[in-house]
Amino acid sequence: MPKDNEAIGSPQAAAVSAVVTFRDKVYRSRTVVFQDGDALTVERGVVAVSKPEHVTFLIQHADFERVDRSA
Repeated sequence: MPKDNEAIGSPQAAAVSAVVTFRDKVYRSRTVVFQDGDALTVERGVVAVSKPEHVTFLIQHADFERVDRSA
């Protein structure tokens, strides 16, 4: 839960909502279903995620390559 003195635009809030893009090296389209029940669609060989646990999963999956390295 955010603290009263923590602004929405703070680095902590930005880290939580940052979008990370991955390239699917195997399929141009598919649905990725995560353990928490969330599902994301790979379209044109690309998928974007924002939940840290989804980012971690895709980093560890051999089929996916992180596109943006800014974070």
